[in-house]
Amino acid sequence: MSLLHVKQLEKTFCDGSVCVAKSINLEVSEGEIFTLMGKSGCGKSSLLRMICGFETPCSGEIILGGKTLFGKGVNLETKERELAIVFQNYALFPHMSVAQNILFGYEKEGKTRLGALLEKTGISAIKERFPHEISGGQQQRVALCRALIRHPKLLLLDEPFSSVDSELRASLRDELKQMIKAFGITSIFVTHDREDAFHMSDRVALMAQGEILQVGEIETLYKHPKSKLCAQFLGKINVYEEDGKEKMFRPADIHVNPKGALSGEVKECVFHGFYYVVLVQTQAGEMTLFTKEPHPLAAPIAFDVLSG
Repeated sequence: MSLLHVKQLEKTFCDGSVCVAKSINLEVSEGEIFTLMGKSGCGKSSLLRMICGFETPCSGEIILGGKTLFGKGVNLETKERELAIVFQNYALFPHMSVAQNILFGYEKEGKTRLGALLEKTGISAIKERFPHEISGGQQQRVALCRALIRHPKLLLLDEPFSSVDSELRASLRDELKQMIKAFGITSIFVTHDREDAFHMSDRVALMAQGEILQVGEIETLYKHPKSKLCAQFLGKINVYEEDGKEKMFRPADIHVNPKGALSGEVKECVFHGFYYVVLVQTQAGEMTLFTKEPHPLAAPIAFDVLSG
């Protein structure tokens, strides 16, 4: 069942030359983690801010749980929208304890929920500590508790891993997903990182220049992209022409074969642990292959495409 409906949403900044939302339509189902993915400047964060009420669309509708947040004659304030947002840097107050941060602005109503939230997220023991005294993972839990203390219908996450290194990012990502699923809260997650999208998402919307290009489960988008641009969002893609038609395939979709239909010269071979990334110069252009064995530079190589 859909919880959030966005209908024909439009947003143009400045003199009309910068459009960050072009007739956007999407639905987010109850309990799912829905990801908005795209490069910087594609409009994904602006869309999140319009849903949250931080920015006002030019036209369209935003409906949450049957309640119109934005539409004809309606533009509810953020505090009236029954949603919460977790920012990139968690935005914790350094002079406040964990408990004070969670309850900030909601002290009276939130006290009855505080204990249960602290216990469920495993941070009861640190409730009197300050942000600089706790780890990145604990800070993330505090930020999540502060969002959930208001019992929102929808949780918005604006690139919450953008300021951490790759090792910490992986652990925070897994932990956050587990907590969101444990609470059963519907979430919209914004990222430009495909690893985040692979690990976090139930469904993904690929965005570019204010438009949603394709929506679906991550595996479907990876295996069946609608366009070259959609394919490139989720990993390396090779393109060549066959019988006048453009063909696309992933590096993993090849099989090295001395009698293969495609061939070229090895330009680069890089070790990546359990596989090698091989760059091949073919008549159709440069192509990237994944192989189990190394291949010497300038050596000929032939291969077949297994799918694509």
